[in-house]
Amino acid sequence: MASPLCPAVLLLAAFALILALAVNPAVSINSKDKQVAVGRVEEADPNDQETQKVVNFAVKTYNDLNNDLYLSRPIRVMSANQQVVTGKNFYLKIELGRTICTKAQSDSADCPFSEQSDQQKKVTCNFEINTKPWLNEMSMTNFNCHSA
Repeated sequence: MASPLCPAVLLLAAFALILALAVNPAVSINSKDKQVAVGRVEEADPNDQETQKVVNFAVKTYNDLNNDLYLSRPIRVMSANQQVVTGKNFYLKIELGRTICTKAQSDSADCPFSEQSDQQKKVTCNFEINTKPWLNEMSMTNFNCHSA
C-alpha cells in the first residue's frame, strides 16, 4: 500500500517547479551586468571584441566566396544583433567597399578603398553567423548582398 505522504510530496515538487518557472521564465546569463535572455535576439555592440571577430570572419568568408579579383573590407557595420542559442548567432548588416588590393596581393585590412569611380564597388550584406567559442568554431549559416 502506498504511503499517503507520497502524493503530497509529488504535489509539492510540482508546485515548486511551477513557481520556479513563473519567477524566472527565461534562462539568462550575466555579462558585464547585462542580462541576455536565451533565444531572444538582442542588439550587439559593433565595437565589442567578440562582435569584431565575427565581422572579420564574415568579411573574410565574403572575400573567399565572391568572384571579384579585389578584396573588399567593411566601410561600416550598419547593425549587429546576437541571439544566445547552442552557442551564439550573430545577425550583421555590413556595408563593404572594394579596395585597390587584389586577393592575390594581400589580405590586409589596411588596404585603401578604390578612388576611381569606375572601380568603386559598394555592397550591403546581411550575414548570419553561428559561433561556438568552446569548440573554437564559427560558421556562416546564411548571407546575401546587394549593390549599395
